[in-house]
Amino acid sequence: MNAPGALTRARSTPRPATDGSGGSGLPTALTVAAVTVLTSLPVFLPGAANGLISAEYGWSSARMGAVLAVYWLASLAGAYLTKRAAMPPVVERVLAVALGGTALGLGCAAAAPVVGLWVSSVLGGFAYGFTQPHTNALLMRRCPPRIRAFAFGLKQAAVPAATLLASLSMPLLAQPAGWRPVFGLTAVLCAAATVPLLRRYEAPGVRADGPARQRATPLHRDRYLLALSCAGFFGAMVGNGLGGFLLLSLTTRGSSLTVASAVATGGAALNIAVRLAAGWLIGRRPGATGPALTALFLTGACGTALLTQTHPALTTAGALLAYGGGWGWAGLLHYAIGLPYPGQEGRATAYSQMGVSLGAAMGPLVCGALFTAAPEAGWWALTAAGVGAAGCATVARRCQR
Repeated sequence: MNAPGALTRARSTPRPATDGSGGSGLPTALTVAAVTVLTSLPVFLPGAANGLISAEYGWSSARMGAVLAVYWLASLAGAYLTKRAAMPPVVERVLAVALGGTALGLGCAAAAPVVGLWVSSVLGGFAYGFTQPHTNALLMRRCPPRIRAFAFGLKQAAVPAATLLASLSMPLLAQPAGWRPVFGLTAVLCAAATVPLLRRYEAPGVRADGPARQRATPLHRDRYLLALSCAGFFGAMVGNGLGGFLLLSLTTRGSSLTVASAVATGGAALNIAVRLAAGWLIGRRPGATGPALTALFLTGACGTALLTQTHPALTTAGALLAYGGGWGWAGLLHYAIGLPYPGQEGRATAYSQMGVSLGAAMGPLVCGALFTAAPEAGWWALTAAGVGAAGCATVARRCQR
């Protein structure tokens, strides 16, 4: 196994570009990004519709937080199953099955919400967690080094893109037509997206995974891997607590749903830009990966601290900083974890995905538990999580030396 100190040597390790695009890697990156958007919606649609669902069924914020947490716990289970698994010959088929499960869950949520929302969280979360390490390895193998970091940024930009779509759907579709048709339409989109994926075939002479010896050898859990996995845990608490409770927090402080949705949409758009820009930057300055991760975590902590205030200007600034920094790190994190482990990228990022999934479950649970009694306490808890993520990223940087 390659030690974290081999990070520089690993950058020169050749990886085949096999997306059928002459080695550009862009078709693979775009496909992975589109699938990531769709498989993220089972958690962000309920977050955006939190107020509407709670008003209709009388659910508490803690109960909705539990619904969101179930998605990420199921994602944790999916990622856990991949940590010893080899990549399948045709990863697109795995993605198609994941989208099918996502469509089924969303359809259940639209048809019978009281039970279906829980089913959607279980099916959607498991599909998301199981496919993430596979798609991380796919990007490492099929994207050439010059665009690899950007491809990770593009893939992870799909997550706030899902938040943006979910936030926009509330004032545009859910208010006039109801939130259930939005879930039903999303289920149809996921089902339709399976068709082109099922038509993809393995390129002749190309294996999706490394040699059999690498597939059979368990990945050693060193301090570098564990430190960055812990950073993902704390960072995901911030991002997913934000995605699940920002709209509710703003509306309960007097903002209209339209204004709150506009703030959340602006934050998601900024987050997309940050993830893409970070990938572009690291593709040109690989040595900046560690400092960039630390800076993003600290920026997010400043943002969540501002969300404890009541002035609209401060909360808007806090939302933008929290989205841009506190959730802009994901592409860099998975890229930094996968790079030192050529041939075992899927397993390495399975650990980071497990940390992210666990943190993503804890964030909504913490916010849901604290929101009713003291909304500002939830944001202070996420501020502490952001500082913890920055500390873990710093530890990981020292492990490289």
